[in-house]
Amino acid sequence: MLDKYFAPELANLLWQDARSSGDEVGALDGDPLFNAQDMEIKNFSIQEGVGGPRMVVVPVSFENFGQKHEIKFRLFSGGGTWRIANIEYDDGSTLLDILKQDRGAAQNSQSINIYLVAVGDNGKTGKKIGCGDSLIAVPRTINKTAAPLAAAIRELLQTPKHPNVDGTSNLENFWKGRNLKVRSVSLVNGTATIRLSGEVSVAGVCDEPRIESQIDATARQFPTVKRVKVFIGNQTLAAAIR
Repeated sequence: MLDKYFAPELANLLWQDARSSGDEVGALDGDPLFNAQDMEIKNFSIQEGVGGPRMVVVPVSFENFGQKHEIKFRLFSGGGTWRIANIEYDDGSTLLDILKQDRGAAQNSQSINIYLVAVGDNGKTGKKIGCGDSLIAVPRTINKTAAPLAAAIRELLQTPKHPNVDGTSNLENFWKGRNLKVRSVSLVNGTATIRLSGEVSVAGVCDEPRIESQIDATARQFPTVKRVKVFIGNQTLAAAIR
């Protein structure tokens, strides 16, 4: 259907946006034909096109909730069929620019997970750990990097104790303390060695499995990581939190 009404470049960008966004909002957060999220269209008028045998600009005017708008549809002819190659909005933006900018941003970013704790969930919504808690994967978008393991650990350390995660307000991060920073992360023969500086706070015995499970799962999300060793200063993680 996209190929029927849109020129190849625009059709491909629309398709990629629909596929990559899934159930979330993609580059388009409204109806691209009207450049609006909500519509009460009146006095709709398609005006005479201006151009030549291969390219025509067709102005379309309408009112939406009482506000007047004029949008220009740029059409190209190919194979005896006219298709929409771009839509120029009256706010200065164009449909191609919106889709290209979002695509460029997506190419310069990547998705990783950090693991947080649903206290008292008892394995209902994630892997059961420690004192009847659950370990939950929470996606994060980071700048594309050749060292995603180190970036994921940094993201875990920087996440607040009570992060604002939509639909999962009960999640907690137990990686909190004084001056916690990543010193180095290495991966050799499947073993990830994570060296941190600072101090991690431990409020009770139940915090120990939470802390260990969070960083272990965050590291093991990467298929090349088979084993995880964590050090805080000159101590192993196990010694530092007990």
